[in-house]
Amino acid sequence: MGVIRMTQKFAAHVTPDRMFKALILDSNNICPKLMFSSIKSIEFLEGEGEVGTIKQLNFTEASPFRYAKHRIDALDKENFTCKYTLIEGDVLMDKLESITYEVKFERYGTGGCVCKMSSEYHTIGDVEIKEEDIEAGKDRAIGLHRDGCVLELKSDVLEPLDDEGIPAARKAHNLKEFSCPIAPSRMFKALILDSRNLIPKLVPQSIKSVDIIQGDGGAGSIEQVNFTEASHFKYVKHRIDALDEENSMCKYALIEGDALGDKLESIAYEVKFEASSEGGCICKMTSKYHTIGEVEIKEEEIKAGKDQAMGIYKIVEAYLLENPAVYA
Repeated sequence: MGVIRMTQKFAAHVTPDRMFKALILDSNNICPKLMFSSIKSIEFLEGEGEVGTIKQLNFTEASPFRYAKHRIDALDKENFTCKYTLIEGDVLMDKLESITYEVKFERYGTGGCVCKMSSEYHTIGDVEIKEEDIEAGKDRAIGLHRDGCVLELKSDVLEPLDDEGIPAARKAHNLKEFSCPIAPSRMFKALILDSRNLIPKLVPQSIKSVDIIQGDGGAGSIEQVNFTEASHFKYVKHRIDALDEENSMCKYALIEGDALGDKLESIAYEVKFEASSEGGCICKMTSKYHTIGEVEIKEEEIKAGKDQAMGIYKIVEAYLLENPAVYA
């Protein structure tokens, strides 16, 4: 049996005790309500939530999986730490015996926290796991921890210098790629061309509406995303800078909104969907953060934006899998 270890972390504007209660102690109630598009229910098979308890996650028909069983191995309510193991389910496919997770929430800044997650993939024999399989698991975990609690945070990965020699305090870049079983044209239509109609329907717990306040939806148009009262933010405005339907590519910029805080002037994004040999697509996302003056952005402050985007992308992916005729 082989073991593959992974670690990751993200910052949140929520206290450790609240995150721990929502995502660990009361996850069986809150997660199906907030992630209804992918999780149907979470039920106790053994125990009542203490160490040794076994829970079963039942996924919706939109999910590529049916169920997963977790066993709670350690629970430290005082230090907001939990260790649990995925012991059964089609999520393990035919390559894994189990996956062990350890989650810890630590105080960060004023009223926030840092979530640290480590995972160990225990393979069957000497079977090899592809990197994209691990990345998909990480994205699902991040999506659950972020979208399940309706957190909207500014984040990405910093580099020391950009290609223009500008210090990282002035610009931050990130490139993210992931594979998807949906054709590029359908993903582009759902996530770009018709996002103002589709996204509020799929994530009503966090996005109230998306309105066009200038233009007709083409290049030069400005859209306003209005968040619900459950959100940490009120609104953001995006400007569409380029739209190439033939090549399934879009460039846009976040130009206004409380999500920018007092450190960012804007955030520029480029999204492109390319056909893959398996019949789906490869989504390539690039983001560039433009800071105000020489202000410094800490990595912990800006490390979760791509994960939030991934959470929405996965929800849309599940919806399109469940509804093959939509945007066909």
